[in-house]
Amino acid sequence: MSSGGFNDRASSVVVRSGNWQLCTDAYFRGRCVTLNPGEYRNLGQIGLSNQISSARQLGGPPEGGGGGVGGGQDTSVTFYEGSNFGGRSFGVNGDLPNLGRTDFNDRARSMHVQGGTWELCRDDGYRGGCQTFGPGRHPDLGFLSGEVSSIRLVGGSPGGGGGGWAGDWPAGWGNQGRVILYEQSNFGGRRVIVTNEFVPNFSNLGFNDRASSLRIERGYWMFCSDAGFQGTCRTFGPGDHPSLPGGLNNRISSGRRISEDYPYQGSPAGAASR
Repeated sequence: MSSGGFNDRASSVVVRSGNWQLCTDAYFRGRCVTLNPGEYRNLGQIGLSNQISSARQLGGPPEGGGGGVGGGQDTSVTFYEGSNFGGRSFGVNGDLPNLGRTDFNDRARSMHVQGGTWELCRDDGYRGGCQTFGPGRHPDLGFLSGEVSSIRLVGGSPGGGGGGWAGDWPAGWGNQGRVILYEQSNFGGRRVIVTNEFVPNFSNLGFNDRASSLRIERGYWMFCSDAGFQGTCRTFGPGDHPSLPGGLNNRISSGRRISEDYPYQGSPAGAASR
């Protein structure tokens, strides 16, 4: 924008057609926001007043979505105001500890992650309930829908692969009781998604003695070093577990869901750590 004498001067904008990415730094760097056609009378509401240094037109929405726009390669995440990529969009390509400084606080209900692994949290400063999301289209943010107040990049893309390995995160993550086991610590390498609540032998999934980290969507799970829920067993709750205790690292052979809530309802046999 310096070449046109309008660097860091815009306070409002009209998008007549197409979808446009506006960025705080030259060459589409810094913090970027994607706008659909319409009148934006106060750029201060999205944290861009007198800060725009570059702008460009982008393509259409991510495949399978409706409304909004999927950001370009410099925008790693695009939030959408509605589920299934509907409504207004808001692009993010860096850490935002407080969405309250924009007009998108507690508004995101779906998102498209173009690259990296991102942590979304209910409160500012990456506090409250948090969940991480990898690359792909996420039509529903689950328990975080309409409540996201901060976001930050926490790592590269979770590993994926072909054949029986899951390439993208499961649709609707946060609404069911699934588990993702990863071959490496910090959610790296190949992975497998467990949808059954009872896995007596991971050899049947081709993942025996391979897990070094795991994510639990919901509920409490017991994993054991031997098949049939024998050997060393540990109980894990919802959330991210970037490393496993020594007795289970590369040793998980069986697992089962033991409860929806904590404290446990009833007395799950064998749930205590040994």
